[in-house]
Amino acid sequence: MRKLAIWGAGIFGDRRERELFEPAGYQADYYEGDDPLALAAALTDVEGLIVNLEQVSDELLDRLPFLKVIGRYGVGVDNIDLEAASRRRIAVINVPDYCVDEVAEHAVSFIFAANRKLQIASSLPRQGDWGKVQALKPIRAIKETTLGVVGTGRIGMKVIEMMAPFGCKILICDPYLAHAHLPKNAEMTGFDQLLARSDIITIHCPLTAQTRRMFRAETFARMRKQPAIVNVSRGPIVDERDLLVALDEGIVSFAALDVMETEPPERNHPLLHHPMALVTGHAAWYSEQSENRLRDFLAVRMMDYLEGRPVPSIVNKF
Repeated sequence: MRKLAIWGAGIFGDRRERELFEPAGYQADYYEGDDPLALAAALTDVEGLIVNLEQVSDELLDRLPFLKVIGRYGVGVDNIDLEAASRRRIAVINVPDYCVDEVAEHAVSFIFAANRKLQIASSLPRQGDWGKVQALKPIRAIKETTLGVVGTGRIGMKVIEMMAPFGCKILICDPYLAHAHLPKNAEMTGFDQLLARSDIITIHCPLTAQTRRMFRAETFARMRKQPAIVNVSRGPIVDERDLLVALDEGIVSFAALDVMETEPPERNHPLLHHPMALVTGHAAWYSEQSENRLRDFLAVRMMDYLEGRPVPSIVNKF
C-alpha cells in the first residue's frame, strides 16, 4: 500500500481525505506538530506529503528519500522550498481554483467596509452617538471612487468582475496581464499611477521576491488620496510597521487585512486593536463548499500525479 502523510489538517477537524485515499489503495496518516524535522523519522517512506502552512525545507526533503509529490492546501506555496523540490524532481501541487469566489467576496466586503467606514459606524451607537454622521465624513458614493487592483489572477479578475457593475473607476496594475477583456470602467495602468489615483487599493498578487514588502513606507509616500488598503493575498506583501505609521499619520485611511506577516499574530499586535484597521484571521478562503473542494481536489490531484495522469496545477518545473 502506498503511503501518504497529511500534515496540518487539524484545522479541518476530521479525516475526510481517507475516504478518497484508502479505497484507492493508499495509506493516509495524519500528523500534527510545529517542527517538521521532528516528524521526519515517521515520514521516511512516504511518497506524498500534504501540508497547510507548515514549512517544507531543503533539510526536510533530504530526509524523505521516497517523496514524489507535495500537495499544498491552498494557493500560495511560499512555505515550500520549490528549488529544493525541483532539484529532487518532486512535484509541488496547489489548488488555485477552490476558493476564487470566497476570497473575492471577502475582498469586496472589505472594500465596502472601508468605503462605508463600518468599523467606526458600528462603534458610535455603543458610545451613545446615534445618527451622528459627522464622525464618518467624508464618505463618497462607491461609483465616485477609484479602486486600484494590484494583481489579476483568478481572484483579482473576479474582484474586478464583481466591482465593475457598481460603476467605480477601476485601475489595474499587473505586468503579466497582456490581453484581457476588461469592463468599460477599467483600465490598465502603472504602479505609480495606481498609487496616486486610487481611493481604495486591493492586493491580489502572490508572495515573491518582487512583491515582498511591496507596500512599505516608500510606497505609502507615493499615495496621494489617503487610500484604504485591502490585503487578502499574503501578509508579507505589506510591511506592517510601515503600515502602522501610515495609519497613524493619515497617509493610509484604513487597512482591511485577512493575512499578516506572522500568523497567528501576537494578541497584542497593534493592528488588531487599531481603530482604523479591520483584521480577520486568514478566513477569506472559507465556506463549507470551498473547504470540501480544497480537500477533494488536492487528494485527487495527488493520486493522479502518482498514477501518471495529468494534473492541472503543478507549480514547479523540472
